[in-house]
Amino acid sequence: MHNGSTRTVKERRPDTQLRFGLMWPNSPAPNVTSRAVADRNPDVLDVDQHMALARTAESIGVDFVFFADGYTHHGPDNARVGHGEPCIAAPIWAPVVMAATRHIGVVTTIHTRYHSPAVIARFGANLDVLSGGRWGWNVVPGANPAESRLLGLPEDIDHDDRYAMAAETIDAVRTLWTANGEPVEFDGRFVSFSGTPRGPYPVQRPWPLLFNAGVSPAGQELIANACDYAFFAVVDDLAKVREPVQRLADLTESRGRSPLEVNMAGSIGVVVGQTHAEAREKYEWIRDSVDLPAARGWARGFLSRSQTYQSTFDSAEFDRTARKIGLAAGSRVLVGTAEEVAEQLIDIHRATGLRGFMLLVLLWAPDEVAKLADVFPHLRKANVWTPPAERGWCW
Repeated sequence: MHNGSTRTVKERRPDTQLRFGLMWPNSPAPNVTSRAVADRNPDVLDVDQHMALARTAESIGVDFVFFADGYTHHGPDNARVGHGEPCIAAPIWAPVVMAATRHIGVVTTIHTRYHSPAVIARFGANLDVLSGGRWGWNVVPGANPAESRLLGLPEDIDHDDRYAMAAETIDAVRTLWTANGEPVEFDGRFVSFSGTPRGPYPVQRPWPLLFNAGVSPAGQELIANACDYAFFAVVDDLAKVREPVQRLADLTESRGRSPLEVNMAGSIGVVVGQTHAEAREKYEWIRDSVDLPAARGWARGFLSRSQTYQSTFDSAEFDRTARKIGLAAGSRVLVGTAEEVAEQLIDIHRATGLRGFMLLVLLWAPDEVAKLADVFPHLRKANVWTPPAERGWCW
């Protein structure tokens, strides 16, 4: 996809400067349960739109794009409004972004319960080669009962065992990634295999970056031991963000790693306008278009299987919680001019210790995302962000 002269192998350079990811649009309205928003967004199955968006993301200063993924939708109401349906498959569509760009990181979700280590290792190695050393793996244990039923898997594996399986799968995949044409063996609690895996092998050394969103004790143990990026929803109560960030930093250090080795990013919605009034009007239109039955479906899924959401949101006031989750998955939404949004990002960074943000764009047409470009100069002026090109496009 890229010849040797144009490859940008992304290196690890831990520091205190902010990093930014873009949650990639994998459905018509991935971050809001709204038919109106879905109709206003581009066709999610149009390859040219994805290529144009990828070039826009790279040009404005985003460090990586992030493909979430799954195998079942959130319910008939969600499918009706274009929320999560249709949903493009992360490892299949990621090369579209890779082909359109030269430097930006491309992170894809692959579930450890749904694929064998040999399949994950082969997909991952090829994606890293296709990108020229820019691929990252979002490690998801796989907790959705509907997906387990669809894939013919048992539904009774408990939370901590899922994370234990994920940790063991990571070890197994890394064993395969470093085989270099030699026979390997692996004998674990969940995974056992032997043989010689085919190349190619990953370009990044010693292996590609790993992401995980766990905030439970088992999830944070996995991140502290094996991952390079953690991400959290930035909810309105910043104390609920600061506490897991600090806990993970302490745990990472206790495992013999510098806390800077794990970048902690916050998922956050963003609506930018030329004026505050313009941004506010756009935000209110999006908010008022949220489809409550679809929001309920999304909320039920989160609240039934995510310890993060169970601890953050009040299930006793379900419709209020559903409306919140129906807009940016319950994350805070920053609204304002580019300067106002930058100031809010800086305030959250300083209040919580987050060293990056996963941007959730509700309207994802390339010209809408391009408006984020004006945010970054204000961050640079505050000495919290350095343009990726000036730091070698490192992770």
